[in-house]
Amino acid sequence: KQWYQRRVAITAGIFWVFGTEVMVEVAKNLDAPIKVVFPMDFIEKGIFGGNFAMLGLGDIVLPGVFIALLLRYDVSKGENSNLYFYAGFAAYILGLAITIGILTIFNAAQPALLYLVPTCVGIPLLISLIKGEFNSLIAYNEETKEEEKADEKKEE
Repeated sequence: KQWYQRRVAITAGIFWVFGTEVMVEVAKNLDAPIKVVFPMDFIEKGIFGGNFAMLGLGDIVLPGVFIALLLRYDVSKGENSNLYFYAGFAAYILGLAITIGILTIFNAAQPALLYLVPTCVGIPLLISLIKGEFNSLIAYNEETKEEEKADEKKEE
């Protein structure tokens, strides 16, 4: 049932972005600190460019939280390597580059998370498969034993 709800939510999100102009109009006309606007024609016209692209706050915060969790996973392993953090960060940059490339090619609004989620999640998962740490990465949990016991008591 949860998978069905997620598919409906994803399909609805894609429809509202690609099928209508509603999301673009809301994002353009909303005057709140929830977006980063940058000129797409910066190379040609400098700071006086008029063709702007927007990056929503969620496109920065959500991947940032995931990348921070990858760093915490790296630290929890006790090794002197931040491989998953650097891989997640590089994946975020790759996802942004793909988003900007698609935005430029099709000259239409793009939901950045559509490209960020597969890169930010997929690349660390691929690395974990190669290193044989997939189960460890998926099972990673920050709760301590005391917190788990307290949660169990609350549920009873």
